[in-house]
Formats: sequence, C-alpha cells, structure tokens
Amino acid sequence: MLDKVHDFQDELEFSVKASDEPFWDAIYRKAFPDMVSQTLCNGDTKSQRLGIDRVVVLASGRILKIDEKKRRQEYNDILLEYISVSTTGAPGWIEKDLAVDYLAYAFMQSRRVYLFDWCMLRRVWLAHKDDWLKRYKIPPAQNSGYQTLSVAVPTKHLLNLIKTASIIQL
Repeated sequence: MLDKVHDFQDELEFSVKASDEPFWDAIYRKAFPDMVSQTLCNGDTKSQRLGIDRVVVLASGRILKIDEKKRRQEYNDILLEYISVSTTGAPGWIEKDLAVDYLAYAFMQSRRVYLFDWCMLRRVWLAHKDDWLKRYKIPPAQNSGYQTLSVAVPTKHLLNLIKTASIIQL
C-alpha cells in the first residue's frame, strides 16, 4: 500500500486558509491581554523565510513575531519537522534559527493552540533530539520527488520538558 503523497501547494493553501480563521484573533487576545493589533504575514517574503507568519503588537509597543503550524485534526503529539526536503537535506523548521518569539501550534478541528516560547522549544529540541529521533521517529511524509522527516513527540512529554527548560543549573 502506498503512503499518501503530500502536495506542497495543497498544504500551503490549507495553511493560508487556516491563517484567516477568525479564532486566531481571539487566541492572541487571550494569550496577550494587552494586544493592540495582529497582522498576518503571508506570501513569499523575507519575513516568511524567517518563520514569521504573524506579528502581534502589544500596548507597550513590543512586537511579537509568531510562527504558526496547523494540523487538520487533534493528535496527542506535536510534530517537529527536522528535514523539510530529503533530497537536499534542507533543515526543517525546528532545526532553523527562526526570527520568532513564539510558535503557535494549532489543531484546527478542535481550535486548540499550544503557544510555545521559541527559545525554550529550541532548547528542549537541541537537548533531546537524538533520543527523540530514536523513540518518536515516524515514517517520512512523501511529497512529489522528496520526503519530509519529522518526529511526533507526545504533547505531555514536550510540555513537561518545556516547563523546566527555563531553569538553568550550572
């Protein structure tokens, strides 16, 4: 049995359409009560290449840059993409030094969003990726002419590690 072949354009269209969902404004207002505005950054831009999908402006003037990942339905894991194009070895988003403050990881069907501090998420990834690649590796996502590689880290496990990632012990 052949695995489903992912179509990059279809996935991009899903993501763009999901970014326009009205619930995003409510999510960000709940996460940042002093939010003044939020702006979607889409299209083939430098911001997009740096991982910035949305910019949130707070009353203080602080600007937050957010990368958004969307999955169609609810799962008990967070999918971390470590290779985006297998034929070139292009790093996945978790391996990149993105110019974002947060990663908003959404399950669109249930409207549940996990808002991860990007620095803490990357710190946890770098500390645990070797173990996770052994324990949580999933079959590659087949695209047209290449594969995308990810690990499916159980949500509770990831949340527990992130909770303690801000404790620095020398």
